[in-house]
Amino acid sequence: MALDHGILLETGTNEFEIVEFIIRTESKEHHFCINVAKVREVIRFPQIVRVPDAHPSVVGTANIRQKLIPIIDLGQWLGLKYDNEYTDKKIIVTFFNHEYNGFVVDEVVRIHRITWADIKDYSSMTDFSLVETVLGVIDIGGNLIQLLDFEKIVLELNPDTALKDVNIDFSLTDQRKGKIVYLAEDSSVIRRFLASHLEQAGYSVFAFENGKLLLDQVARKTPDLVITDLEMPVTDGAFVVKTIRAREDTKTIPVIVFSSLASEENERKVLGVGANIFIGKPDTDILVQKVDQFLL
Repeated sequence: MALDHGILLETGTNEFEIVEFIIRTESKEHHFCINVAKVREVIRFPQIVRVPDAHPSVVGTANIRQKLIPIIDLGQWLGLKYDNEYTDKKIIVTFFNHEYNGFVVDEVVRIHRITWADIKDYSSMTDFSLVETVLGVIDIGGNLIQLLDFEKIVLELNPDTALKDVNIDFSLTDQRKGKIVYLAEDSSVIRRFLASHLEQAGYSVFAFENGKLLLDQVARKTPDLVITDLEMPVTDGAFVVKTIRAREDTKTIPVIVFSSLASEENERKVLGVGANIFIGKPDTDILVQKVDQFLL
């Protein structure tokens, strides 16, 4: 089952699509989802090669379309079950942060079109044991579907995908002082990391956990530059870009999209609504360099 990424939603409408899937335990069906933009295809469980000393949830690697891809038992990683029978399982093949991964699930249900505003706070609605891995919950027909933080999962399995320390040219610190940067990023870890390094460089940084909070602040005070993630609850990055470009007082502000969804398609979409540049995570060195180029 290949996903048709050629059928695109209109960019900047705050809509996106999710793939709903199921992980079954003896007593319950757990409904989860992932952003379609992270999914390349859904396949049957392939022939695998076991990897010595791998993480317990990594069942092996598989050659999929001439790429050697790690296969991860998602139910085991989440602590829901330990199942060595994979014959009838499905694999969701993902691509983000410049990495391919395959996740074992019991069933892929369907694709839903929703808005970021449909994602509700998970803390009082989901399994407490999964709170740190669930970004939010979507209620579709009375069925609660949990949006998993796949970036967190991959980071814990492969720390090499983490953001690296940034090389900062401190000779430019005085030139950066007084320049105001707004940052929208839903990951608290990434948000703190980027804000800290930009502040060390000399910029005045105001960081927000979603695009709506950033846009609310833009309405109060105009920044010199905006950095926004693409995937965020409430208001996404494409909508942020489109809104900033529509305002007379902000239409010339440089806007950088910094996202794990690094692809030619996503780059074309965000540039099409007015972003100045698209940078794929975790290229933080390039991000700081581009901020300097736009503001100095």
